[in-house]
Parts: sequence; structure tokens; C-alpha cells
Amino acid sequence: MKKIGVAGLQRELMKKTIETVAPGRFEVGMYNDMEAALKVKSGQLDYYIGACNTGAGAALSIAIAVIGYNKSGTIARPGIKAKEEQIAAMVAEGKVAFGLSVEHIEHAIPLLVAHLK
Repeated sequence: MKKIGVAGLQRELMKKTIETVAPGRFEVGMYNDMEAALKVKSGQLDYYIGACNTGAGAALSIAIAVIGYNKSGTIARPGIKAKEEQIAAMVAEGKVAFGLSVEHIEHAIPLLVAHLK
């Protein structure tokens, strides 16, 4: 079973959304940004998903510093919804840390987890 760490704003909603759209498919834990990033780096988690108001700054800054810029990407920004083809490309490239703005959690998380299965 793949393990996902959720961090940042609305962690509870992200966890609930993942468990609702992909029941039994992922083990989801709520962490602060540093804990989640370090757990991905060490192999204790498979993926990091962070949320903030922009989807790029606070959602990913620690993940980028710990895991690396090339392993991180923003999937949704304020006013710009997640696009399935963009998410598919990021996952295919090997990205493991994803950021999004809180306004898109209910739209973007189902698209993302569909590609992480």
C-alpha cells in the first residue's frame, strides 16, 4: 500500500478526500511540512501533498529544499484548476511532492490520486 503524507492547510480535508475517493488504496498521515518531506526523502512515505493559499510557496518550499525541485510540482493555483494531463506528466516524470491551493483540494486531489494508484 502506498503511503501519502499531507501537510499544510486543510490537512484533514485532504486526508478525508483521499480516503473517500480511493478507499483502502493509500495509507494517509497528517504531518507538518518538514516531517512529511523528510519521510519521503527517507522512503517512509511515497508521496507528499501540501496545500497553502497559492499552491507553490508554503505548500512546497520545504519539500523542494528537502526532496528537490525536480521531484516537486504545483498541480493547482488560485483560479487555475488542476489539469489531468499535467498531473499525469508530473507523475510519469517521477515527481513525488505536489502542491496545490486550498481552494482546489476537492477538485485536484481526486485527479492526483487517480494517477498515484
